[in-house]
Amino acid sequence: MTARLIALLVISLAACGPTATSGDTPSSGPIALPTSSTEPNPPAPTPTATPEQHPLATRDVGGIQFALDPGPGDLRIEAGALSREDEQAVAATVAADIPAVEREFERTFSGPPVIYVFGGTESYADGFVRIFGYSRASATFVAENSVSFFEPSLRLIAVNWGAVGDRRPVAAIRHELTHLLTLDACSPRCDLVPAWLNEGQARLAEAQVPGGDWRLVRVRYEAASMAATGTLIPLNTLVSQLSWNALTDWAGYFKYQESARAVELLREDVGGTAPIARVYERLRRGQNLAQTYAALTGRSFNDFVAELPDRMRTAVPAAQGLIPVAPTGYLVYGFPPASTITVTVSGPRGSETSPMTISPFGSNFDSIAPTRTRGGYTVSAQTESGVFTVRLRKVDAGVPGDLH
Repeated sequence: MTARLIALLVISLAACGPTATSGDTPSSGPIALPTSSTEPNPPAPTPTATPEQHPLATRDVGGIQFALDPGPGDLRIEAGALSREDEQAVAATVAADIPAVEREFERTFSGPPVIYVFGGTESYADGFVRIFGYSRASATFVAENSVSFFEPSLRLIAVNWGAVGDRRPVAAIRHELTHLLTLDACSPRCDLVPAWLNEGQARLAEAQVPGGDWRLVRVRYEAASMAATGTLIPLNTLVSQLSWNALTDWAGYFKYQESARAVELLREDVGGTAPIARVYERLRRGQNLAQTYAALTGRSFNDFVAELPDRMRTAVPAAQGLIPVAPTGYLVYGFPPASTITVTVSGPRGSETSPMTISPFGSNFDSIAPTRTRGGYTVSAQTESGVFTVRLRKVDAGVPGDLH
């Protein structure tokens, strides 16, 4: 990997120091599953007039036409690439995310965040070349390995709507906005911000999007699984952004879950209405994180780190098990890494059994296939410890003719 490409991938707070300029309460356990309406004949809605929708103004940037949304951010949506409904969804997401991030840090963005939204991976990659100035090789790598991206040197955010538009509620934009405001919150001592705090806070922000409770469920249970199986990644190896970026594959995912859970517990210890704002206020003054934690909590940061495994493990009701996650997802957790269990999915049209190899971190997530018919499903995981069972309900229609 070239030095240029490494520089592009390093969202380095340390590099953005003095010279940088101005970028609901979730439930503590599995969320309730949706059920179908019990009212067979709902009253017909009263007709209302639909306001006329005027096309958005457009601008050419780097040879790409963008529709400009007149909201709180400098939102630029690839013209003609999204439906009007999706354009409105993007605008509503940004309008909610900006004040939410500002509340977390108790500070405002120095200017409207510039957000480019592309219709798919091809134009997403083109944007990195034409607007961000990346080489074609670097742009292709970033586009194929991300769904959204923040470039700290330019203070620009890019989003691949084709990759995130169906993941409702959309959380990727809030993740990148968190990185952007972090640069202002830590300056002039961004070198004191460890990567796990920076990245963990951004991942936790995703779980705080209203309707995204299931993301927090995964953070808590997957971190608990890491603790139960002794596979937590030492925080002192997640300090530099280069070390963070070096972890890929399974570790590339679980580092986010562990760090987000660590940040959640850090916020809990610091307390107050805006604990992250309190942390960054001291970091700006030159206190490192250990000094900041001790000053704000009266406890040793070494004790915080040493107690993390027990706190993560005991926050969930069982050391291992199977839980529902969102309407049609399920998570097995706390099982020996690389072991094999048997999963059976039973639905309206029969059952299907298959082996599942547990991840190196003790947990796996899966879901009812979108092709399967709507209705109630039972998922069972048979292990050496016994059989674990959950029930799910699929409300979306499957593919006609699917026999599963």
